[in-house]
Amino acid sequence: MDKAPILTDKKKEVTVMSRLIKNKYLLFIFSAVVLGLLCGNVQAQKTIKIRYFTGMTPAHYFSSDLLPFFAAEVEKRTNGSVKVEVYPGGQLFGYRDGIDATTMGAVEMGLTSLGHWGGHNPIFSFSDYFLLIDDMDHWFRARDEIHPILDALFQKKNVKVLYYSAYGGNGICGRVQIESLNDIKGLKVRAPVPGALACLAAWGATPIKIAAAEVYDAMGKGAIDACASSWGSMYARKFYEVAKHAVGPVWWTVWVNFISLDTWKSLSPENQKIIMEVSRDTEKRSLGLMKAFDKKSLEKLEQVGTVKILTSEEKKAWGKPLRPAYSAWAKKCADKGYGKQAEEILNILDRVR
Repeated sequence: MDKAPILTDKKKEVTVMSRLIKNKYLLFIFSAVVLGLLCGNVQAQKTIKIRYFTGMTPAHYFSSDLLPFFAAEVEKRTNGSVKVEVYPGGQLFGYRDGIDATTMGAVEMGLTSLGHWGGHNPIFSFSDYFLLIDDMDHWFRARDEIHPILDALFQKKNVKVLYYSAYGGNGICGRVQIESLNDIKGLKVRAPVPGALACLAAWGATPIKIAAAEVYDAMGKGAIDACASSWGSMYARKFYEVAKHAVGPVWWTVWVNFISLDTWKSLSPENQKIIMEVSRDTEKRSLGLMKAFDKKSLEKLEQVGTVKILTSEEKKAWGKPLRPAYSAWAKKCADKGYGKQAEEILNILDRVR
């Protein structure tokens, strides 16, 4: 009779202990789940850093406006989950070193001319040729059809094209006034890339390739007669002090903004969408900036020398002798297995001209 209550108390004690153990176990599981969710949330909110290089000088509107605009908009629209750091003027990489770094995934983003990629594929050199593109409005009319061709080739290099930047018109500034093609014949004219050099030769000039830093002295000493350059560079580099005459535009180059495919694939679909939206906005912004920049540069050049702006009819006449140079480019592409793409690009540019 006296032992029954003792057994009951022991059972109660065991029951209470079991409940305590069970509650502690549940509390442990709950805490682990909450901690896991918190850690996952922290990981999801971790800031992704993207380094954006270009060799363009810090004073140019690419570096002073477009790239900072892109960076600020990406950070704002992603709520700080993606931060873009801009490195202009070769601070991180120059053009060609940066291209190699991007293809290897060693840097995330870059801005170069399309022609800087010519060593990787001759297709990318088409905008190196004079008057193949009439102006930036012409390029942007062709852009949507040409872009898939280019992007497919870029992706083979582990790169995705985000957007294109409008670069200003290029003309020829010289020691003598150039009014017609006959005035160019026999002149020693500097240009920076093979396509432009081929066009000068087609016009009967003697093409010269020297470093940009040597052009001023070379024209001043009469070692060269003229050079192909953008309106902005003509003024910024003070070429007018040694070559007061300019004619153009004869050359419009395409500039491309790209991201490493490794970086692109690491981004969430939401952030990819945001970056493409910002890219479209930045591309549109570039065209307005370019036109304002060219207008200002031409006004300055007219104050210190002469500027001849070619009419549409004159550009057509100046373009006819360049057809063999375009054909030589297309053949070079065909020899590398890209003849179809070259033909498509030429046809698109002609159709929307």
